[in-house]
Amino acid sequence: MKRLINLIWILSIATVIVSCSKEKQYATADEWVAETQQGLDVLKVEDLKKKIDDFEMIYLLDVREPNEHYPGFIPGSINVPGGVLIFKMQSDDFWEHEMAYTPQKVDEIIVYCKKGKRSVMAADALQKLGYSNVKFLDGGFKKWELTYPLEYEENLDQMGGGVSHEEVGGC
Repeated sequence: MKRLINLIWILSIATVIVSCSKEKQYATADEWVAETQQGLDVLKVEDLKKKIDDFEMIYLLDVREPNEHYPGFIPGSINVPGGVLIFKMQSDDFWEHEMAYTPQKVDEIIVYCKKGKRSVMAADALQKLGYSNVKFLDGGFKKWELTYPLEYEENLDQMGGGVSHEEVGGC
């Protein structure tokens, strides 16, 4: 009888350990993004515009793909696609090529994408890498473009934009 109780006890503990070690699974990507967004800092486009106008020292990272970035982007942003972001963040060669200093863990970093979902995941990844001052742009580039439509259009061709590309990402 004592052996049976010990066996039940061991199986119970094993069951708890196995069930607790499983990572949460999500029904949709939107559900995952919504949960990840909780606890992240968000920045409104109006606040970003003020930071840019006040020449605040920020790293503004566009995590869209290059063919999304070059037709239209927020002035001063650096294109670092989300798929390579975590690998580029501490690459001195990458930042030197971008004519910028490698970000320190306490520097203010603002990430944006098309509508905000990829930037949520990018902000989460950067926080997990130890960057403590990370925000994502509410509404992404689309909200910026709708709020400040003439911000860069006069010089768009000179900045490498103005060429239409196939839409990528969708979020």
